Amino acid sequence: MITPNDIATKDFKKVAVGYSPEEVDTFLDDLYEDYERLYAETKKEKVQVEEASSQTEQITNLQKTLERTLTLAEAAAEETKAAAKAESEAIIQNAKLQAEEILQSARTKTYELEQEMAALQNRYELMRTRVKLLLYAEIELLDKNEILAEKDEVRKASE
Repeated sequence: MITPNDIATKDFKKVAVGYSPEEVDTFLDDLYEDYERLYAETKKEKVQVEEASSQTEQITNLQKTLERTLTLAEAAAEETKAAAKAESEAIIQNAKLQAEEILQSARTKTYELEQEMAALQNRYELMRTRVKLLLYAEIELLDKNEILAEKDEVRKASE
């Protein structure tokens, strides 16, 4: 590529027939200025394109990193969800076992209390019967004592 410096330092051979050297120099000076401006703009735009390309590459890398991060986050969320589900199932199973143990213990306690209540009922009935028999015996003794006392009175009265 021709640089502005190449244009500024270019020398042409002098010939007898040809263009006017002043006009050629003026045209070359104008061409030099325009070319130098275009050359600088092109250089500046190349730098901008390279920067944009670098930024695009960085954005692409960032996008890939974000996609990997999202994939990892989704996998971690799935693992956490699965672990939470397994833990909740374990908690439910443990609660069911504890509930069953509590129910079994309550049933056992109920049976024991029913047996104790039946034993107390039998004891009550036995004691009631004994008290009745004792009272009947006492009444009978009282009756015999009254009969004896009456006989004694009759006997004392007949004497």
